[in-house]
Amino acid sequence: MNLFWKDIEIGALTETNWDMRSSGSIRFKFNYEGETTGNTHLSNFIKHSIESSNYLENGDEENYNKMIKEESKFLDLINSSKWLVKSENDGIFKILCPIFHDNNEITWQRDYK
Repeated sequence: MNLFWKDIEIGALTETNWDMRSSGSIRFKFNYEGETTGNTHLSNFIKHSIESSNYLENGDEENYNKMIKEESKFLDLINSSKWLVKSENDGIFKILCPIFHDNNEITWQRDYK
């Protein structure tokens, strides 16, 4: 399975758990840490998501709340219906905005709208 935002391939997903959400790991093809990625806004969102999830997982409510306030810069990505997963078995399907974590972990949920 491969994760895309619009026509930008972000990376390959390995699904390891499925319940209401799916979680697993991602092998990034999109160099979000690079200085010149071609899409700075998307890169900054991925970095923001990783940092926010770290604060949440470590119980750092003060810094997590600060990150939440900064999310308004990324509402176009968060509310976007252009997040896609392409799979050989399932074809192409929409997902809600994924949550990126440290260690190349990711959480996503299929968008049934």
